[in-house]
Amino acid sequence: MKNLITITILLLSASLLTKAQDTTKVKAQPDSVIKMIPFGEGKHSSYLFTIGGKLQTPEDIKIRLLSYAPSAAEYSIAKNSATWGYISWAGFGASSIAAVIVFATHNKHTGETTGFVNGQPAFIYQHHSQAGAYILTGVATAFLTSAIINLVKAGKHGNRALKLYNQRFE
Repeated sequence: MKNLITITILLLSASLLTKAQDTTKVKAQPDSVIKMIPFGEGKHSSYLFTIGGKLQTPEDIKIRLLSYAPSAAEYSIAKNSATWGYISWAGFGASSIAAVIVFATHNKHTGETTGFVNGQPAFIYQHHSQAGAYILTGVATAFLTSAIINLVKAGKHGNRALKLYNQRFE
């Protein structure tokens, strides 16, 4: 009889422990959906974020996106692409300025001198190579292309992070 009671208590406690380990996911509330509201016009347009009809700061949205693993992965890709986009944009600016400086200092009018050509007074133009300016223009074009691609990619992954976060509430 003692063995039967002991076995029953052991099986009952084992089933209770097993039940305690089974965690059901709490259904997320639809009021946790992140909504983007565009505001402003032209250059001064931006987005406001709301959750449950209440305005949220971008930091709050970032914390929520990073708390859910699939949206966190997309958010980090978006952040990385945006960083490389800004770096490429800075490279475009620097190489464009350098190309303009080289064009300005190596054009035909910077080295003109007066002299006699075939017995007549005339301007003598020195020959300057424009290869450096052409190379820097090509580098500036490459940086601009890279910046556009990275910033578009960042926007796409940012939107995907919001969609992945909001999918759990549908």
